[in-house]
Amino acid sequence: MAPKDKDSALLAEVDGRTVRVTHLEKVLFPDDGITKAELLQYYLTVAPYLLPHLKGRPLTLKAFPHGINGRPYYRRNLAETTPAWVSRVDLDEGPGPVIRNTADLVWVVNLDSIELHPWLSRESDLAHPDLILFDLDPGPNLPLNRLCEAAIVVKDVLADMGVACYAKTSGSKGIHILIGTRTDYDFEQTRSWVLAVARVLARHRPDLLTVGYARPERANRVLLDYNQIGWGRTTASIYSVRPIKGAPVSAPLTWEEIESARIGPADITIRDMPERLAAMGDVAKGLLSSSQRLPHL
Repeated sequence: MAPKDKDSALLAEVDGRTVRVTHLEKVLFPDDGITKAELLQYYLTVAPYLLPHLKGRPLTLKAFPHGINGRPYYRRNLAETTPAWVSRVDLDEGPGPVIRNTADLVWVVNLDSIELHPWLSRESDLAHPDLILFDLDPGPNLPLNRLCEAAIVVKDVLADMGVACYAKTSGSKGIHILIGTRTDYDFEQTRSWVLAVARVLARHRPDLLTVGYARPERANRVLLDYNQIGWGRTTASIYSVRPIKGAPVSAPLTWEEIESARIGPADITIRDMPERLAAMGDVAKGLLSSSQRLPHL
């Protein structure tokens, strides 16, 4: 690593690339004292587990140049000043960022990208997702045990259909249930399938689940949100840090942990995740080889 230059940048050698990282002392989480240096170190530590889930997925960049209390900006396309070596994918509106290796990851995070927002499809076939999700969004003040009960209901119904699924915290208020699929379906087909299953679930447990977005519909229930499934739509990646006080992580959970209802959606943080990974490994590793047909309803 080279000495600091005049604008407090460092030149880091990552995967054979020279990556310029800047303002490592910048505090991104004021209440927690978490700096850009700590954020970069976190992503470097979890990279062996994170990269297989991210690899080849275009990203929507969500940067926080003034920390989590400042206004973020979004970017789907690469700026003209982007180094030539940074991986990219051709989108209709121009080249977009895609992470293929650790150097790409460091470059993206150095833009103050606290949160990683990948597509549900990969660059080899952008029109056909290999990942879909149910976003379980709890109504106001819903107890954790009810949210976890909702996740188990979704898992059990999917299992009855012969569909395996994995769960992760949203890192905020909810739980994401992820399904690895064959790339036989386009976004309209997968979204329609998720909506159809969500409606079945809401009819099965109207006391607990809803597909209605209106506030009265959501009181004391969990919304099965299907709106993040679509071309170019994104949600926080597995192991992504969220721009919230405490720096929670969108962390995979075991179904036993969900059944116990002891881990809240924002309980696992940037400072917890490396130790958890060292102890448990990637509990969502099976998702990487999961390529399922979606059963007819």
